[in-house]
Amino acid sequence: MENINKKEKILEAAREIFFKKSFYEATMDDIAQLSGIKKPTIYYYFPSKIDLASQLLEVNVKKIFIKISEIISTTNNIKQRIKMIVDFYINLLEENSKTFIIMQRIGYDFMQKEESKKKINELFEKLRKKQKKAGDLFGEVILSSGKKVSGDIFLYSMVAALGRIIFENVA
Repeated sequence: MENINKKEKILEAAREIFFKKSFYEATMDDIAQLSGIKKPTIYYYFPSKIDLASQLLEVNVKKIFIKISEIISTTNNIKQRIKMIVDFYINLLEENSKTFIIMQRIGYDFMQKEESKKKINELFEKLRKKQKKAGDLFGEVILSSGKKVSGDIFLYSMVAALGRIIFENVA
């Protein structure tokens, strides 16, 4: 139990530091100081700052996909599902704008260097699998044109569009 609390405390401190500074400006010393946890202990849980930031991104995105899957499971009505997902995203933005800013900053910073770009691509691959599961659960969507679109592609498009709107309103 104490290990989980330490890990959460480190992640929370990292969230605050990455909000105030860019990924590359932030240091493990900053995170250690804010969390009150010694740097060797931080490295025990997270071998590098890239691993720490990746975990922070992964935790946040997993929460989103879990909630989307829960929403999908509540109704078979596609219009209702879409409305509920959009409501969820808007509420998420209002309640957690800091988290979206951090996710955008880390994502942008990660794309600047090869080592971190590789790490974020690995993370996106994991998340893509979660998205595929949610899309399979969502089911096929028939557009007004009559074209059939897999739930996976539909959700991806919807989440990307909402993400863009959120980014424009938060940044």
